[in-house]
Amino acid sequence: MKKLVALCTIALIAIGAVFAQTSTQDAAAPKVDISTVVRQIDDEYTEFHPTASNVDLSLEYTPLTGEVFIYYTCMAASFDQGEAMNTFDAILENFAKENQFTTKPVFVRKDRTRWYKDERGLRMVEFRRCVRFDRR
Repeated sequence: MKKLVALCTIALIAIGAVFAQTSTQDAAAPKVDISTVVRQIDDEYTEFHPTASNVDLSLEYTPLTGEVFIYYTCMAASFDQGEAMNTFDAILENFAKENQFTTKPVFVRKDRTRWYKDERGLRMVEFRRCVRFDRR
């Protein structure tokens, strides 16, 4: 009797597996763009960092989450954190206008400063800010 019940159960599971349908939600789901846009920013913000020289500015934007990472890299001898923060504020203001954001950005993480030596042995600084924009 037990063998008959086990055999019937296995047969039902096998028939169910054979005739199982694939989910129509997976096939009809729209593809979501999760890419990150990375762009170098031309240094048109020299009035915000007059003492820093050789400043490299870059911006990473993920449209799906609305997160923006801004990187400010310069030589350690000419780095001033206040100037870097003012430059970030100007960049974010222009970015919000370009992408038609109406709300102010929300700070996701604390600003981070990283000191390092480049391949030539020069002391460099990378200052990073992460914010999130909401479309409302």
